Amino acid sequence: MGIALKKRLSGRSEIAARLMQFGRAAIERRIVRDGAWVAGGQIMSAVAALVSIRIMTELLSPDEFGQLTLLVGAAALALGIAANPRLQAVVRYYPEAARAGRIDILRATAVRLIAPLVALVAMILVLGWLAWGAWFGGAWFTGLLVAALLVVDCLRSLELSLLNAARRQREASLIYAADAWSRPLLAIAVIFAVGSSTDAALAGYIAGSAAVVLGMRLWLRLEGAIDSDADMRVEGELASSIRHYAWPLAPLAVFGWLSGMGDRYVIAGLLSLHDAGLYAAACGLASRPFLMLGGIVELTMRPVLQNTVTAGDATLIARAKMTWLLVMVTGAAFGVVCFVLLSEWVGRLLLAEEYRSAIALMPWIALGYALYNIATVYTRFCYAFDDTKAVSLIVVCGTLLGVAVMVPAIYFWKLPGAGYSVPVGFCAQLLLAFVLASRAETNFVRRAPSAGGLHHREA
Repeated sequence: MGIALKKRLSGRSEIAARLMQFGRAAIERRIVRDGAWVAGGQIMSAVAALVSIRIMTELLSPDEFGQLTLLVGAAALALGIAANPRLQAVVRYYPEAARAGRIDILRATAVRLIAPLVALVAMILVLGWLAWGAWFGGAWFTGLLVAALLVVDCLRSLELSLLNAARRQREASLIYAADAWSRPLLAIAVIFAVGSSTDAALAGYIAGSAAVVLGMRLWLRLEGAIDSDADMRVEGELASSIRHYAWPLAPLAVFGWLSGMGDRYVIAGLLSLHDAGLYAAACGLASRPFLMLGGIVELTMRPVLQNTVTAGDATLIARAKMTWLLVMVTGAAFGVVCFVLLSEWVGRLLLAEEYRSAIALMPWIALGYALYNIATVYTRFCYAFDDTKAVSLIVVCGTLLGVAVMVPAIYFWKLPGAGYSVPVGFCAQLLLAFVLASRAETNFVRRAPSAGGLHHREA
């Protein structure tokens, strides 16, 4: 009797082990498949960006290109303030909403929280530009163009956040690629139609993104878009959770924008629009491969990490973290070496002759964005472990130090100083992100027993 029971238990254990092995293999296959789609979309987007830089630097002078960069940056800042913190919360709460079958409530709650803020910020952009134009001159409708860019970018970002959280990477990648190509192509078309100007390029960007948003709504099955009777009590609780998660990220909207776009404004203020245009072109080339790598790995791994954290599986959490870091560090090191060796060739191939004086900045910018990519991994760990205060602290401190280094560097070394300062700020951000991510995970593990605890799988 005892021998038979042991054989039966042994057989069940073997079956369980095989099922677990099959499940892990299926997860790994899906990660690889998701990564392939994300990589395809990011590569197509990167190619579009590089082609766009080459053509736009031929069509626009450095002053016009610099002004276009500043206006697009203003729309990006507005999007960060009005929507990004709540979009981060959408990604965070998607797994729970999916398990409960209430993605419709998540979508409705997100729209209800984001739409009024977008409308308010768009109005501020329009009125602010009218006041600016009254004092300094400029076309009255430029503010309307920036506000319109904010609206279409917000619509696209909401759908992409939901698709990425649902791990529908094929659709998300196609949208990224379509937007990356449609914006410069329509900008070039408008420039040829009405003449070379910043406003013409901006109008083309808006038309390109609007076409992508319209295409999504016509041909794509949107997450949670099916009409249903929402449970107002559940919606109210979810809105409260989203606000609680998002409010520490409010400073991130400004300081994250300063970290990514503020250097152009500092250069324009301390030097000139011409120098800002040169720097923007060089930065666009040197940062693009690193941003592409970061986008591929993040869009593939962040939903995986968030799902494992929600499930409380410590073994898979550790595996997801290690995979993410290993890929990012390897790619960052390879990218820096390539730019040290090939920046002259890349600049001559992809920049108009008028912009090639900025080629010397590219290796420094590449090193900075390599460090930024690694810092971003630790920042995403803080998101996953619900420590959004740490996220804000990382970006705020890193940005302030970066600006504090850039201003004197530009004063002493002019435009080259801007390039030298990029790695310094991102290095400080990386060190702080490492410390705070470790603290966030430790605090999460301490809180875990009250929520069912983390568990370890058998190898």
